Amino acid sequence: MKCKIFLFLIFFICCSNNHIIQRAASDYFPLVEGNWWRYVSSDDTLLIEVEPLDTILQTECFPVNAGGYVRYLTKDDKSISEYINIAYNFAGETYTIIENFIVRIERPLVEGNTYEDSLVDSLNLFGQWIKAKYHISGEISEYEYRNDFYEGDVYKLEISTTETLISPDTTITINNYVEEYYAPDIGLVQFVTEEDEYNIIGYHLN
Repeated sequence: MKCKIFLFLIFFICCSNNHIIQRAASDYFPLVEGNWWRYVSSDDTLLIEVEPLDTILQTECFPVNAGGYVRYLTKDDKSISEYINIAYNFAGETYTIIENFIVRIERPLVEGNTYEDSLVDSLNLFGQWIKAKYHISGEISEYEYRNDFYEGDVYKLEISTTETLISPDTTITINNYVEEYYAPDIGLVQFVTEEDEYNIIGYHLN
C-alpha cells in the first residue's frame, strides 16, 4: 500500500512539473509583425494586429493596432513594457511631461503574483510647474476559459492604471481597469473593459 502511495506521489509530482515546464515554455505574447487576432463583443468586432517594428527613445518596439488605437510594446524575459506619453497643451503648444516605457505585464506569468510600476515627472512652463504621474498595478491568476473557439487553462491579468496631470488651475485624473486572459501559444483570448467583453473568434500567427 505504501509503495502504491509513493508511486502515485512520484507520478503526480512528475506530471505537475511537466505541466509547469510546458506552461513556462509557451509563448503567451507572440508579438511578431503580421500576427493578428479577431474578437467579438455584444455589438462589435475588433481586429488587433502587430505592425512592423518601430523605434521610440532608441528602443525597438512593436506597434499593436487595436481598431485604430496603437500601443507601442517591448518584450523581454522580465516584462512586456508599454510606451507612455503624457502631454500638456498650453497657448496652442503641446509640451511633453512624461515620455518613457513602463512595465505593463511582469514575466514570467506566475499564479498569485502582484506587481506595480510608475512614472513621475514635471516641467516648468513660464514659471509654473506642470506635474504628471502614471501608475500601473497588476495581479496574475489562473483561470479555466471556455468559448466556442478555445477551451483550456489561461492566465488572467487584472490591470489598473491611473494617469494624473496637475497644473496650477486643475487636476485631471483618468482611471482604467481591464481584465485580460492569455492562452499558451495563442495570446490574448479575452479581455473585459468597463464597457464590454471581447472574446476571440480567430487569429493568425506567423
